[in-house]
Amino acid sequence: MAHNMLEALTHSITETDFSVNRTTIVRWLRPFAATTPTFYLLFVIPFALLGYFALLLFPGLSIWLYLKLINSLYFTADSPHWPDTMMLGSFLLLSTLASIALARLVFRTPAGSPVNYEKTPVLFRLIKKLQQHYGRPGISRVLITRDDSVKITRNPVSWFPVKFRNTLEIGLSALLCTSPLEFRGMLAREIAKLASQKNPVTGWMLSLHRQWADYHYYLEQNGGLILKPLAFFFRYYSPLYNAVSFFAARRAETRSDRYTLEIMEDDDAIDAIIQTIIFQNFLRKKYWPQVINQPKDGKHRVFLPYKKMSQTVRKNVKEADIKRWIEQALRQFGDTRTTLPPLKTRLRLLGHEKPVYPPALKETAAEYYLDFSMQQLLINSFDKSWMRQAGMQSS
Repeated sequence: MAHNMLEALTHSITETDFSVNRTTIVRWLRPFAATTPTFYLLFVIPFALLGYFALLLFPGLSIWLYLKLINSLYFTADSPHWPDTMMLGSFLLLSTLASIALARLVFRTPAGSPVNYEKTPVLFRLIKKLQQHYGRPGISRVLITRDDSVKITRNPVSWFPVKFRNTLEIGLSALLCTSPLEFRGMLAREIAKLASQKNPVTGWMLSLHRQWADYHYYLEQNGGLILKPLAFFFRYYSPLYNAVSFFAARRAETRSDRYTLEIMEDDDAIDAIIQTIIFQNFLRKKYWPQVINQPKDGKHRVFLPYKKMSQTVRKNVKEADIKRWIEQALRQFGDTRTTLPPLKTRLRLLGHEKPVYPPALKETAAEYYLDFSMQQLLINSFDKSWMRQAGMQSS
């Protein structure tokens, strides 16, 4: 149970492990992507379009069968071909029902505490400033979430992914465990990635990694029996596409790192990267396991995770742990499980060979970008939510 709760706190629903030999495919494509990157992208583009063609299959088939049926009724009204006409009508009915079910597909709205300019004016001024710098990418909502990262979720407005409703999800842990400058670097990277001004092709390919996984999830959960063939297609297509487009996605991630240099110095950008690795490792490997496994007998005072998080990070992150986590990240050079480039590559492309270790955390991003009352409101709300989920009562 503790393990399942930790997974829920640190992973999104789309991080699904499918049975595709991703490592082998990536190894086969590595020479192709490295030596002829343009031809590699031309190879990936039609593969990326397969998902769109799959979504158009039932509506397109409905139109084609309808025209065939009209043609059949017109030319065979007095001839003995009614069985063929009835068969066309049956297939048309099935494809129409599938098209209607597809059109009614609803995408989950990300969960979290919504904030706006009135509630968090300093945070919103930062967001607006970054949007202006990176070409005004549209953000519909801003949420504070239980996650420990900053990310943007793109939900299609309709069943076909042309127009999107973008939600900026800011993990409360990220605000509580980073400095204002480090948080600014995390946020700038995600907004720049959404904009994709200078890398529209690879940026689009990177966005499809999560998009096609989302389609598999929602078709499986809400598509019904009639959309099972489409759900089955995306079950295997999504991880296969992610493997084939791996190097294109890596290129987009690398450029997102470089975009942060437009609004901050390279040392500060690296500081943000290193601090993210440090606090996420601390929370996932040390903090949350101890919080989740604390006594639940009602005799001990409950340790409230969000209330104590900043203080614990300030006092309990050891230098030996920091060096070990960073060294581990520097050794993870061939990790194909994530599109995020290895730390060594990210440092080199930002002009450094060695990491820049962040200074001691003095003022947190939460203290700088949120009013005190708003900060306490969020912390209390998240702590109460955690206690309900953990089955604890306040003492």
